[in-house]
Amino acid sequence: MKGVRGIGALLAAAALLSGAPLLGQAPRPVPTLSGVAQPADIYTTITGPTGARRPLAIPMTIAPLQPELQTKAVDPFYTTLSDDLAGSGVFVVADPALYPKGLRPPQNREEGDAWKATSAQFLLDTHLSPDGGNVVVEAMLWDLGTIKSILHKTYTGEPRAARRIAHTLASDLVRQFTGKPGPFLTRIAFSSDRDEARVKEVYTMDFDGENQRRITSSRTLSLAPDWSPDGTKLVYQSYEKDTPGLWLIGKDGADKRQIPVPTQLNASPSFSPDGKTIAFCGSVRGNTEIFTVQTDGSGLKRLTENAAIDSTPRWSPNGRELAFTSNRQGTPQIFMMDLEGANVRRVTLAGNWNDEAAFSPDGGRLAFACRNEGDFQICVMDLLSGRTVQISSGPGAHEAPTWSPDGSKIAWDVQRGSSTQIAVGNADGSGTARIVTSSGNNYSPSWVKTLE
Repeated sequence: MKGVRGIGALLAAAALLSGAPLLGQAPRPVPTLSGVAQPADIYTTITGPTGARRPLAIPMTIAPLQPELQTKAVDPFYTTLSDDLAGSGVFVVADPALYPKGLRPPQNREEGDAWKATSAQFLLDTHLSPDGGNVVVEAMLWDLGTIKSILHKTYTGEPRAARRIAHTLASDLVRQFTGKPGPFLTRIAFSSDRDEARVKEVYTMDFDGENQRRITSSRTLSLAPDWSPDGTKLVYQSYEKDTPGLWLIGKDGADKRQIPVPTQLNASPSFSPDGKTIAFCGSVRGNTEIFTVQTDGSGLKRLTENAAIDSTPRWSPNGRELAFTSNRQGTPQIFMMDLEGANVRRVTLAGNWNDEAAFSPDGGRLAFACRNEGDFQICVMDLLSGRTVQISSGPGAHEAPTWSPDGSKIAWDVQRGSSTQIAVGNADGSGTARIVTSSGNNYSPSWVKTLE
């Protein structure tokens, strides 16, 4: 359902309940109101690098010449570490073709200058060695200006944990320069149809696409997962009992249960920051509105009452406001309101369709799917200044953004032709977004909200 999974998902749900075709069906036109001006100049800037990025050399990990150890531990460790740091937005990795032979660690000014000639200011020297059934990784970060070690870490684990050790080291290095860990040990939930036609299930994966795992087995449509604040469970929409309902499930697929609600067309669930309440859009006599409900089904509260379609509610990090999509002033746009449903105001003022808002972890920015002409892209708005920039590019419909818990990255799904996959890119638009799924079609990523 290209470009319309906020409001369009509700129309599709209505079609399913009425017996109309669902998959592959073109969405019905969204009703518009006359007399609403729509600015034509929207989001034309792709942002570049922001802030100082530290030039870093990462020579190949030194290890004993053991083919099995190389394959099982050294190669996955080094590849993962290099990818994490190159894509972190904190470092610029110097060209390995320029690295001097040996000279590790640099012992004097001459050797330090040889490394600096690669444009690096820092050198990450890593060594991996076997220790019984485990491997030991020693890492030292050198300041090439002073020829001094500024970070020394040792990690131990089984060879199969080599990737996780690399993620941990990358996170520690980011913390060294930014004061907070990177997102490398976090997970993303998403919906995928890879196992059976016309069926979507909920999966989870590492932030870089590794360790993809199915956690639902409903054999129907399970959509739009959202993590609890503590990362222990997910809420999602499912047609398991024929009509769309709200379900909870543990992060490993256990303890599944339905949240009982009297509304219909229940969609786009979102956990509150305290983990006690779910915001969602539901239908009352065919009209979709925004509701909140406790995770046990109690305390149902209606927040909107409007003839328009209201959809895709998302909590602000302080838990006091909700962003949502509505076509109450014409084409779909992002609005905000407080938890009583009052103080409703439109946030996006340009473009002919803006949808699927997601707050940054600090609450200062909104990411959303934006469109003026052509396909959807991902935009980020600074809520204080209103400045909005487009961070995605290229063909296809880019939708459903979600923030990494440190605010440095955004994941979204992109549809190109008949394939929909999940991409991960830097939140400032720098670098190149990386496609992290390939099997089947994959939708609606949700990044876990806690850092490890």
